[in-house]
Amino acid sequence: MLRVDINLLFTVINLLVLVFLMKKFLFNPVRIVIEKRQAEIEESYKKAEETNVAADELKAKYEAGLNNIEEERKQTINKAKIDASKEYDEIVNNANKKAEKILAEAKLQAEKEAETKQREMQQQMAVLVAEAAYKIAASHDSEANDIKLFDQFLSSNSQPTNKDEQEA
Repeated sequence: MLRVDINLLFTVINLLVLVFLMKKFLFNPVRIVIEKRQAEIEESYKKAEETNVAADELKAKYEAGLNNIEEERKQTINKAKIDASKEYDEIVNNANKKAEKILAEAKLQAEKEAETKQREMQQQMAVLVAEAAYKIAASHDSEANDIKLFDQFLSSNSQPTNKDEQEA
């Protein structure tokens, strides 16, 4: 049973002093440390959130930069294709013009050579006709003589001249 005496009073006083001392030296410092820790944790959360926001902003900038680079790359490739196509067309047109010029020059050269050959042939024919006429005029004797002159004419024409040999 419980006796009420002075010991009980001292026990209660000791308990109150002990609670007061624990509150003053134990609970308050622990509460202060816990509050500081809580403030540090909240500050860390704020910093982490700010870092996440900054990272998201950087990520958005990076993605926008990548999109811009991709667009620039596509534009550069398209421009290069257009430039290459223009240059190709220009080269082909120049080649066609040169080919047409060469063909025209070759055609003119061939025409000139043909005209020159034709003149040479006409001159040779004129000489041959003149020789034949001279021979015919020189000998009006007989038909046998005419046949002989004709055979000589044919045999002299069947042998190539120096110019004919050079051309062949």
